[in-house]
Amino acid sequence: MPDISENALMMSIQAIHQLAEQYGAERDAASGSEQADYDEIIESYEIVAMELKAVYEKARSEGADLPPYASLLG
Repeated sequence: MPDISENALMMSIQAIHQLAEQYGAERDAASGSEQADYDEIIESYEIVAMELKAVYEKARSEGADLPPYASLLG
C-alpha cells in the first residue's frame, strides 16, 4: 500500500464526503433516470469513503495522532 501523509488522508476523507453530499443533493433535485446515474456515482464515492475510513482507523489504532473519524465529517 502506498504511504500518504496524515494530512493527505484527512483531506481526502473530507473531500470524498463533501462530494458525496453534493451529489446527494443533486440527486434529490434530479428525476427519473438521472437519479439512477447519481446513485451509481454516489455508490462509488461511498465505497471509496469506506476504504479510506478503514485506512484511517488502522492508522489510529497503530498510534497515529489523528482526531476521531467523525470529527472530519462535520
